[in-house]
Amino acid sequence: MQCPCGSGLPLQRCCGPYLAGAASPPTAEALMRSRYTAYTRGDIGYIEATLASDRRGAFDAVAAKSWATRATWLALRIVSTVRGQPGDADGVVSFVATYREDGKTIEHHETSQFRRDDGGAWRFVEGDTRAAVVEPKRAGAAKVGRNDPCPCGSGRKFKFCCGR
Repeated sequence: MQCPCGSGLPLQRCCGPYLAGAASPPTAEALMRSRYTAYTRGDIGYIEATLASDRRGAFDAVAAKSWATRATWLALRIVSTVRGQPGDADGVVSFVATYREDGKTIEHHETSQFRRDDGGAWRFVEGDTRAAVVEPKRAGAAKVGRNDPCPCGSGRKFKFCCGR
């Protein structure tokens, strides 16, 4: 089985060992990919275990499990990575996770902060998120004008959003 994180590798050679506790992710991006894979599998224990210790108190495992199982996970795309390499103490990973829920395709855009704990393991600290419903393109659809509301649902004018 191919790993859901989009690496192109088999699960057992990618995120599988991290989820099984047999290895620790060597980079912030590897941790982020493994957390995405955990969501696709409904492994909320892994999600909670990879949180920074000062963030675990606010974690709602029931809500996370509900979201993970309601969603049909489609794809993960890494947008950028800043630091987060084996020699770094912290890192930032921006990504887009695409999933379907209630008949809608949603792009979950997030910029996540990671840091190493006292034992040297990467931990998720927090994420700045934005989600957008993605409507399929329709043949012969009306053209969006510069001053029309952006079809992505942001509430901004097209020219200041996706029309840039």
